[in-house]
Amino acid sequence: QSRKAALVAEDGKLVGIFGFKDMMSRVIAKELDPETTPIGEVMTPNPESVSPDMSVLEALQMMHDHHFLTLPVCETNGTIVGVVNVIDVINGCGGAEGWRAVFDSALE
Repeated sequence: QSRKAALVAEDGKLVGIFGFKDMMSRVIAKELDPETTPIGEVMTPNPESVSPDMSVLEALQMMHDHHFLTLPVCETNGTIVGVVNVIDVINGCGGAEGWRAVFDSALE
């Protein structure tokens, strides 16, 4: 399985996320050395997260509204459960065909 993003935790609680957009805009674009640049300097601090109970449609709406490619999933007490990305969410709707059905029903 491919890596979606690196979740950064302190004392078991989410403090940051480092994903594709962070790599491209904060490391590559600034010509920083990826081998020596600390994640803590280029991660997105205190990222938004979703609960495991959030619906697929709600997660996708949040990703759209905030221009996120990935979302950490955390319990209400802050315990990290995992991470989802936009492709996970689309696949969770049944791929392209399932997504069309969800989208069409949302517009009714």
